[in-house]
Amino acid sequence: MKRLLLITVVCLTGLSLTAQVQKVKVLTYNIHHGENMKGLLDLQGIANVILATNPDLVALQEVDSATQRTKNTDQLKELAAITGMYTYFAKAMNFDGGGYGTGILSRFPITEAITLPLPSVTKEEVEPRVAGIITVKLPGDSLLHFVSAHLDAERPAANRIAQANHLAAYFKETKTPVILAGDFNAPPASKEIKALKTIFTDATQQMGPTFPADSPRIKLDYIMVHPQSRWNVTGARIIEEAVASDHRPVLSELELK
Repeated sequence: MKRLLLITVVCLTGLSLTAQVQKVKVLTYNIHHGENMKGLLDLQGIANVILATNPDLVALQEVDSATQRTKNTDQLKELAAITGMYTYFAKAMNFDGGGYGTGILSRFPITEAITLPLPSVTKEEVEPRVAGIITVKLPGDSLLHFVSAHLDAERPAANRIAQANHLAAYFKETKTPVILAGDFNAPPASKEIKALKTIFTDATQQMGPTFPADSPRIKLDYIMVHPQSRWNVTGARIIEEAVASDHRPVLSELELK
């Protein structure tokens, strides 16, 4: 009888520990305002990638909101209508009669959302950069921060380094698990990626190049997590989509402990 009771307790404990692991599938995609490699607007091509990969969270960069160049389309709203996901748009700048910035799609309810401006330190006028940050409630009521960021594309790298340091400092003391995803416009050995990795772990570390989409030569797109002790990376891959945008989409499967 005692042996049976012990086995029951061990089994129940095992079930409890298993239930604490939350699987999260993440996609990051620079969508080039919905313009594909043929120079045509095709937001459905982006939606098809999301539908095919079925992620829980999507970080989008180069998103237009009601601009003339994209025929006044609210791109996030259109993608949400197709995918059935919650949205947040982080506007970096006014552009062409509308807005331009980063976007987020989430299958989880969004409890909080902010737009974090990223610094520029050079004297030259550059495109403003922001990170969209949402807090989502996972099944079981645990919270998670999810970030879509697009770092500066200009040379030299001073702005990107400052932006990477800003993101690392912003999340350094947080107790809530974080996923940071986006187009960081920097290769893995760069100072800006090393700055991010002072607190973040690159879930896509084993991946190859992601840009340009038709013949990738350099890795610019990343999914990172913090703190390392809370995460297991169970999979990461580049999606073989060479037409829908000028970047390839990146997918990672994670476990939050």
